Amino acid sequence: MSRTDNESSPGFSTVADGRGHGRRMADQTWFGRHLVAVCLVAAGALLVGALGSWVLYLNNQIGNVERVALDLDEDRRPARAGAATDGAMNILLAGADAGEGPSIAQAVADGAWDSGSHRSDTIMVLHITADREKAYLVSVPRDTYVDIDGVGRSKINAAFSEGGPSLYVQTMEDFTGLRMDHLAIIDWEGFRELTTAIGGVPVYIPEDIYDPSQDVQWNAGTEELEGRRALQYVRMRYGLEEGDFDRIKRQQNFLRSFMKKMLSNGTTSNPLKVTNSVEAIVKYLTVDSDFDNSEIQSLALSLRSLDEKDVTFVTVPKAGYGTTPDGQSVVLHDEQQTKALFRAVENDKIRAYIRKFGSDDVLGKATEVQ
Repeated sequence: MSRTDNESSPGFSTVADGRGHGRRMADQTWFGRHLVAVCLVAAGALLVGALGSWVLYLNNQIGNVERVALDLDEDRRPARAGAATDGAMNILLAGADAGEGPSIAQAVADGAWDSGSHRSDTIMVLHITADREKAYLVSVPRDTYVDIDGVGRSKINAAFSEGGPSLYVQTMEDFTGLRMDHLAIIDWEGFRELTTAIGGVPVYIPEDIYDPSQDVQWNAGTEELEGRRALQYVRMRYGLEEGDFDRIKRQQNFLRSFMKKMLSNGTTSNPLKVTNSVEAIVKYLTVDSDFDNSEIQSLALSLRSLDEKDVTFVTVPKAGYGTTPDGQSVVLHDEQQTKALFRAVENDKIRAYIRKFGSDDVLGKATEVQ
């Protein structure tokens, strides 16, 4: 079995949506799914916030981003956005564990993609509205049970692990019905370097709490989190009253604080922080070969006024949980509501969807991370 633990199965038994079995399944890699989008938005602001020769230097850094060629059947891909949504953009994102072998781009170029050597447990679609005034991050739980070409019925994260970036894009286009304009992948190591590069993220901890899983004691008060310490905080689940649901609240608020810090004047006006942040992003970022330097620069400029208040989090709605015949736990998505969500994305009308169904943002709007 591959490292993804994603063997296909002929069927599954359903489990009611709720606590217990479901709780340990609920969006266990939520934070990683959103990090790459924050990096892209923040990179744009950093590029715009820098002045003079720093702009030239940072623009040149874009050329160091690794590119990967995609092999997709154009005849089966969704149609491009119509005139009504001309200018809107969908970027498929992945938070990846690159492993110890060749890079993702190298593995694809050499035709040496080994099953399980590169994993993506973080899956999402970044939708940027045509007017560039809003960004929506639509998360897809890694254990969502779908059909994957050549793999069968399996968890959706098996697409990347088993077939690489091309199968990942194809599977997500099949699942969402959306055409992905671009692909962006960031390695988890990038988060460690980014939190250090910006001097940490201020986090308010309301009370003393112990995490038995990671053997970490958290003391009440405000702490600047960076590197490994930041990872321990966002990964904490045990010891929280509501388990994964409390962790989701913490991670969302952490991301808002993280993005606010990255986009603050104290970061964008500091040449060293700007340089270290962009270099951390560039070092761990891979994009599709059609996402050229000029388009990245243009996107960065178009996002210069975007801040954390303009970014909304949404997750594919779930119908419940299931167990495959071989004992794997899977997420069953609500097909009707999921279809409505992605039609809203396609038509650039996510705000109407959120008014009807809500968004992840309702889980935590506190100005400090709880």
